[in-house]
Amino acid sequence: MASLHTLYSSQRKSHKKTSKKKGRDNLYWIGYFLSVFAFIIVFQIFRWQILKADKFIKLAQGQYQTNQIQSIPRGIITAADGTVLAVDEPSWNVYATLSTDEKERELFFNKKDIFVAEVAGILGVERSEIEEKITDDFVYASLKKGISTEKKKALESANIYGVGTEGFGLYFESEEKRLYPNSSLAAHVLGFIGKDEQGNQIGQYGIQGYYFGDITGKEGYSYEEKDSSGNVILTSEYEPVLPREGKDFELTILPNIQTKVETALEEGVKKTRSKSGSVIIMDPKTGAIIAMANYPTYDPNEYWRTSESWVLKNRAVSDVYEYGSVQKPITIAIALENEAITEDHTCTDNTGRLDLYKATGYADLKGRFIYTWNKRPSGTLDISGILAKSNNPCTAQIALKVPFPAFYSGLKDFGLNQFIGIGLQEETTSYLRPYEQWTKLDLITASFGQGISATALQLISAFSTLANDGQRMRPYIISEIKDNKETITIEPKIISQPISKETSDLVTKALQKAVQDGLLGGLVPELKKYDIAAKTGTAQIAKSDSVGYAKYITNATTIGYAPAEDAKIIMLVKLEEPEISEFATYTSNPVWRDIFLSIVDDLEIQKKN
Repeated sequence: MASLHTLYSSQRKSHKKTSKKKGRDNLYWIGYFLSVFAFIIVFQIFRWQILKADKFIKLAQGQYQTNQIQSIPRGIITAADGTVLAVDEPSWNVYATLSTDEKERELFFNKKDIFVAEVAGILGVERSEIEEKITDDFVYASLKKGISTEKKKALESANIYGVGTEGFGLYFESEEKRLYPNSSLAAHVLGFIGKDEQGNQIGQYGIQGYYFGDITGKEGYSYEEKDSSGNVILTSEYEPVLPREGKDFELTILPNIQTKVETALEEGVKKTRSKSGSVIIMDPKTGAIIAMANYPTYDPNEYWRTSESWVLKNRAVSDVYEYGSVQKPITIAIALENEAITEDHTCTDNTGRLDLYKATGYADLKGRFIYTWNKRPSGTLDISGILAKSNNPCTAQIALKVPFPAFYSGLKDFGLNQFIGIGLQEETTSYLRPYEQWTKLDLITASFGQGISATALQLISAFSTLANDGQRMRPYIISEIKDNKETITIEPKIISQPISKETSDLVTKALQKAVQDGLLGGLVPELKKYDIAAKTGTAQIAKSDSVGYAKYITNATTIGYAPAEDAKIIMLVKLEEPEISEFATYTSNPVWRDIFLSIVDDLEIQKKN
């Protein structure tokens, strides 16, 4: 008994210990799971209130706030006479759409062929383009984007499936489309509104590239709080962002003249087989651009059809080039202004060349010469004769008479390396080597327009000084910018006066006589009836792969103003790499003549008495 009792007691104690241990284990696991659960709750609260706070705030706001975006139309661009050049118009993206309702789908597919034929005909696309998108299981398919309101109405009224089913199977989404009513007219001035890599609209080239933010304006934004029934609650936190409408731009361009310029330029580029051509016509008294054109050109309504991107650039303001002998009147003007020569100056050319070693004293120039255009002597020439014969040696000798600082500062005053800022996106400026690096050879070559460069815009700005009593006006192509708050009017502005009226009169008379003496070659018989001051320039093109100039490849420039003594216009014509001749006389001159004769009556330029 004793042993059994002892055994029983031992078993009871052992059982009690085991029970207590199991109890402690259970409490441990319960505590563990409660701790994990609490940690999860705390972590989740942390996620919701800290990490995901913005998401849930927006979700909550979405239940009691209504966001509204107020879109606004872009500004209108008009010409000087009010002609609309760029404007927004409503357009529509059209989609084919069906629900999953079996009866609707059966109705649609029973007349699918009729639907395809009708829609394709209105949209002006091939039937196959529609058919391949409307598969048996389709629900939503884009058919065409940017259709006109007229086509939308035609699609909406198409009665394909019977009375009361007009527009069945179609869905329309509205957007604003930029329209250029006059097609390619002034395309390089306007630029276009395209899309960036992310699909966002962006202005590219021209005025619409430069002033995209002003033309586009800014969308408005507001929100309204609402109760559980959807009723609007006005709160003190209601702070709408008001839309800013796009600004309207009025240009100085005259459409009738711009049209004639573009037509003549296209014909001239094709006849001369030039790579490209540019024309600028400006009022020298104000700086207002009357016409600016380039060829090849493009239609900004369909800018994506342009095969080569360089065609989109306005080369009249973007391309820097060595412009040749049109520099000579400027060189002579600088010399006269600095009293390096007088109005009765003469030069005797008996050899048709200038010995650079004798002229500069530089030993490395022994045996090197500057020649006349035909390598023949010109004899004794006065200033008008130098311009008429476009004599390089005589012009170089005149430049050498001018002190270095005076000649260099004269070039800068004429604006030959000054950025103008006309408001076109692709405008660039030329490079003028620092004064400290100039040598006598630089002065010589610059005197007749080689080794010095400018854009066509900079060049016409410089030359206009001769036509405006020595004053250089700031070129401008925008006359007015306005919105519902203000109107900004661009006024004519003098930006420099590199020469006096007396000097400009002397050079103008010399250019007049040069024209009468045959400067414009075959143009003289047709233009002698008008009072014109003009100069031509034929410049070699520097090699891209080595030092020196390419043979038989040139840029041709003709620039002139009329009437010479009271100029209403100054016009520059530039042809890039014409193939029919190296010389401006046979390439850019005829284009200048054709444009001038086509617009002379529009500008009321009278013939000489």
